[in-house]
Amino acid sequence: MLVQEVINDAVVDTAANFKEAAYAVSSKNYQLIILDLNIPGANHLLTIEKLRALQPNVPVLVFSGQKEELYGLHCIRAGAAGFVSKESKATELQDAIRVVLKGQKYLSPVVRAQLLSSMVQQGGADPAELLSPKELVVMEMLLEGKWTKDIAGQLNLKSTTVSTFKARIFKKLGVNNLLDLAKRVELYHLSK
Repeated sequence: MLVQEVINDAVVDTAANFKEAAYAVSSKNYQLIILDLNIPGANHLLTIEKLRALQPNVPVLVFSGQKEELYGLHCIRAGAAGFVSKESKATELQDAIRVVLKGQKYLSPVVRAQLLSSMVQQGGADPAELLSPKELVVMEMLLEGKWTKDIAGQLNLKSTTVSTFKARIFKKLGVNNLLDLAKRVELYHLSK
């Protein structure tokens, strides 16, 4: 309904999981993709990359219940045209739709502040900004208690690659073990 208030004649398709979404995006042409990072069968930020590979010229607007402070800027860097929190007002989603359909990026006040902060500060940025999208996904899975082998299987990576990501995460965030990582994440409010 919110989309149709912005675009009167909009035809809205929905997908129950990432497999359905990928099939729809690979078989139809869209003007806009609105993505929930928690869609079943998806790997959060990597989903943006996969959808953009299927239709590179279509803007992907993330509409998610994930913390905007953690995921907003990462989604933009991963190729999303914008990020809107599900906690925001309905008018913000409609504003974001209008902006991205004009070919522009939608930057919420939170994401804009993070972007400015990362441009101004050198070295003093939020640790979440130091992680790549894949490192962020691996970190999240580690904090969920998943083993390296399980993470590798879910992300279609080798166990050694996941171990390398884990080592990079620890180094970038200045921790030596998962307990310290969990404390560091909580300290910076990086967790979901």
